[in-house]
Amino acid sequence: MAGSNASFRILVIDDEPFSRHVATTLLGSLGAGHIVSAASAEEATTALAADPTLGLILSDHYMPDGSGLRFLADLRQGRLPIAHDAHFIVATASRSFALTSVALALDADSFISKPFGKEDLARRLYEFLVRGKRNIQPPLYYRNLDVNGMITAAERIDPAASVSSSDSSVPMVGLDRVLPDTPLGADLQVGKRAGEGTVMLRAGTPLTRHLISRLLELGITEVPIRLSPPRAAFRS
Repeated sequence: MAGSNASFRILVIDDEPFSRHVATTLLGSLGAGHIVSAASAEEATTALAADPTLGLILSDHYMPDGSGLRFLADLRQGRLPIAHDAHFIVATASRSFALTSVALALDADSFISKPFGKEDLARRLYEFLVRGKRNIQPPLYYRNLDVNGMITAAERIDPAASVSSSDSSVPMVGLDRVLPDTPLGADLQVGKRAGEGTVMLRAGTPLTRHLISRLLELGITEVPIRLSPPRAAFRS
């Protein structure tokens, strides 16, 4: 976190004391100069009210009084006492594609699987603080999302479910062949047959470098892309 990024004021949210200790220790070893920790959504809100300059949140998903994704929704919807476009990392032991699809819809900056080490955390921070292209929408956009419904539906889906195209006529193409900013040719869905799964990303969503990086973090290597036209959408 060299240069200007070292000045980021960070909030770590996790109900497990050991996990909070590990996260704060690793962030400190990476040069973070100001780190605050909280064990719940209530404590986190109090911490943000006390220091509205906090600009990076590292949060577990499961909390005793809510969830990391609902806290992310409150942030993006402008319901917390800091800027709604603050950076947000989801750190969780859950590997559910469906839950992470909600984080994608809410424009989480990154995902990291617990337990994680210094190198993994440093790589995530570098990818979005230095290289990432962000596209955070106005708060009203996120307020129009049915976040509770999305999370409820996501929690009913098998975490091991695969991803597929919502349209059987639009093939799945390897992300390593897709050029940045190519739009999805169909909905990217979790599980089941074409048109029957839960939508992770809508057709037409541009695959920015940042989004491609986040999908790869989730182990997603293929997305639905129309093969022609244009041919320029693919790497040779």
